[in-house]
Amino acid sequence: MDAAEWLSGDVADEFCGAELGDPRRSRRLCDIGSRLGDEPAASFPDLFSSSAELEGFYRFLRNDAIEWGEVLAPHAQASCKRAERLGECLVLHDTTEFTFKGERQGLGRTSSKAQGFMAHVSLMVATDQARTPLGVADLQQYTRQTRKGRRSIRERLDDESSEGRRWLRGARAVEARCGERFECIHVADREGDSFPFLAGILEFGGRFVVRVGHDRRVLDGDDELARLHEVLFDLKPSAAYEIQLSPRGKRLNPTMARTHPSRRARTANVAIAATKVTVPVPGSRRAAPPIEINLVRVWEQAPPEGEPPVQWILWTTEAVDTVAQMRRVVDFYRSRWVIEEYFKAIKTGCQFERRQLESFDTLSTALALFAPVAWKLLLARSVAHSSPNCEPTAILSPLQVKYLEKRYKKRIQTARDALLAMARLGGHLSQNGEPGWQTLGRGYEKLATGEAFYRVLKEQDL
Repeated sequence: MDAAEWLSGDVADEFCGAELGDPRRSRRLCDIGSRLGDEPAASFPDLFSSSAELEGFYRFLRNDAIEWGEVLAPHAQASCKRAERLGECLVLHDTTEFTFKGERQGLGRTSSKAQGFMAHVSLMVATDQARTPLGVADLQQYTRQTRKGRRSIRERLDDESSEGRRWLRGARAVEARCGERFECIHVADREGDSFPFLAGILEFGGRFVVRVGHDRRVLDGDDELARLHEVLFDLKPSAAYEIQLSPRGKRLNPTMARTHPSRRARTANVAIAATKVTVPVPGSRRAAPPIEINLVRVWEQAPPEGEPPVQWILWTTEAVDTVAQMRRVVDFYRSRWVIEEYFKAIKTGCQFERRQLESFDTLSTALALFAPVAWKLLLARSVAHSSPNCEPTAILSPLQVKYLEKRYKKRIQTARDALLAMARLGGHLSQNGEPGWQTLGRGYEKLATGEAFYRVLKEQDL
């Protein structure tokens, strides 16, 4: 797989083939995509050089004849084509919320009590060691007008419109797009641990790795009901091995602080074990058949003092007969960090929450425009990390590389050199470690401006 090849094209390529009902709209979409790709963090007035161009962009966003799903469709199809070349991919599902200041029409509540909306993303990544991002395969956008209320298990299971059904809707949409061209392994965190999601994927013959979020009732060997944790904690370790844990800062949200406590970067020695359990349908409807799922448990038996112990319990359809198979399941789950980075690419690299748009409808269309841009940013960083010695033109244009060489009076020889030089434009200092999305976003914006200026000088032979 040559991921650098996917960086060589313009972001506009991700919008080619959009069916917007009018060829002029499709051409306009490609032009907008190209500009957003050149300067992802720039404000809209800075992106469009004249008031007429800016007004044309706003008219595009406000056009009732354009659905944001139609804007995103070509990128989703291109993502599937990239996955098809590999034959198998992971599909990372997760939800994030976008919050905005000022009055905006049609926005709803968020967990921070600010106004905003929710986006549920299904991101395809390769199964290679670098977990190379392939693109967004599905996107759901919605608002929450009231607080989430408490309902019985039966009420939640019967409600097809429930917000919790977004996990299964995303998986179904991805499977419909990929058809039988390649295999998908759906990956979700604890919030995805819902019976409709697990049973629904099994129903259409799909594959998944989902972190357990509930101490469910399961059937033991004598068809007697028992608690899941009782079954798991009786498991004997099949093996032990070491994993590297990244640092995690303190969370301000009390719920997140409990589920994701802060920790230092360290090496953890963990035990691993697996079994198969039968899960009955929750609630009182005994007529429905139960489902059988494999379980993998990873846990740290002797964590350092003051450090939260590692504990992952994973539902999976993957084989778990050997230690290598168990570890493969755990590695698939640990790939979730890629979608967290994707959200940072949108929020920080593309500065999405700072966009001055007046309604949920225009913001939804704008997010569909930024989705491929954020993927390109994430892909560029992935290539620079996984193949640091490849050519700098793998992540930047030849003119951008030349501009950086002139700016810093040094040769840009590798993709890693190019990434760090771009981050330096955004204010990154080498002693501060790896550059973050904020400095990369600022650096990319300044680089695009410098490239445009350099092009004008070159054309005029100055």
